[in-house]
Amino acid sequence: MNRIEALAAAVREEGADALLLTGEVNLIYVTKTIALEGQCLIFPNGEAVFVTDGRYTETAEQQLIPLGFAVITRPQATALYEFLQTLLREHGVQKLMYEDDVLTVDEFAVMRELLSISFQPVRARIRKLRANKSEEEIAHIIRAQRIAEAALQRLLPELHIGMTEREAAARLNYYMALGGSEKPSFDTILLFGENTSKPHGVPGDRALQIGDFVLVDFGAVYHGYHSDMTRTIAFGSATDEMRKVYETVLAAQLAAQAAARENMLCCDMHNAAAEVIEAAGYGQYFTHALGHSVGLEIHESPVAAPRCNVPLTRGVVMTDEPGIYIAGKFGVRIEDMLVITDGAPRNLTQFPKEFTILS
Repeated sequence: MNRIEALAAAVREEGADALLLTGEVNLIYVTKTIALEGQCLIFPNGEAVFVTDGRYTETAEQQLIPLGFAVITRPQATALYEFLQTLLREHGVQKLMYEDDVLTVDEFAVMRELLSISFQPVRARIRKLRANKSEEEIAHIIRAQRIAEAALQRLLPELHIGMTEREAAARLNYYMALGGSEKPSFDTILLFGENTSKPHGVPGDRALQIGDFVLVDFGAVYHGYHSDMTRTIAFGSATDEMRKVYETVLAAQLAAQAAARENMLCCDMHNAAAEVIEAAGYGQYFTHALGHSVGLEIHESPVAAPRCNVPLTRGVVMTDEPGIYIAGKFGVRIEDMLVITDGAPRNLTQFPKEFTILS
């Protein structure tokens, strides 16, 4: 079933007359393109209409008509909701599904006032459809990941005493852009020394020193799809404690990877890693969920968290990123992306993760 058909089925099941998509991510999902702006209407019979303006008409016609869309250009002089009201009336729409997890309260209030019809929230339906990735989507994520890996490989030899976190992060982002990334997946986390104990620290003016851990959490975007990886590397030298913590995190990460399977509860995937860290005496220093799904957004559902009783399903791309963070000293996180299958998960991350000391 293609994406238009899947969304049309959702409209039928809800007893609605149409689904209106306005959010950027869902529009990319249904149109498979990042080069457009507009609104999309999906009808129960599988008809799909993309409404845009003159800036995007040519691109929309070239890319969407072959996929089965009708492309309509809204006149510049006609307000959006006036145009949509006419279009909905022509299709006899009395009940419209809308993206309740995308629209703001103010936007929905305006839409409800101007369209004068009844509304049905789409709730989690589209997110559930997006959760299980096709091979085409996985290929985009892999491409984003290879761009990120190449950028990190280029950066590491350039790290030197006195380089700041901010400069290193800027170089990494630049190398991803040169490699074909549309943008960073999120604000790059690149930290040195004691700052690595902050799971979501912000790169600043801390300068690199011998004996520091370097923690890099980052990703690239390709065709709208995100990658996500973390590596922690020692610079110049490392203590026995640093090595012990690193090996504990790596063992936890591998335990979660070995356990992950279709139909496994998300919380059990988290627990597979947490139990290793707890047994090593560092339980109090693992302060976040094991992972999250990745796709057109960097954080999707479901999540590998202690309170998530949702079963993993085939095609979910889940991060596996345990960490130990000792305030004022250092932190370690190692992260790969796994595709859930009915057997051993497929690891999309190729960058080495054995304990490494950069000379």
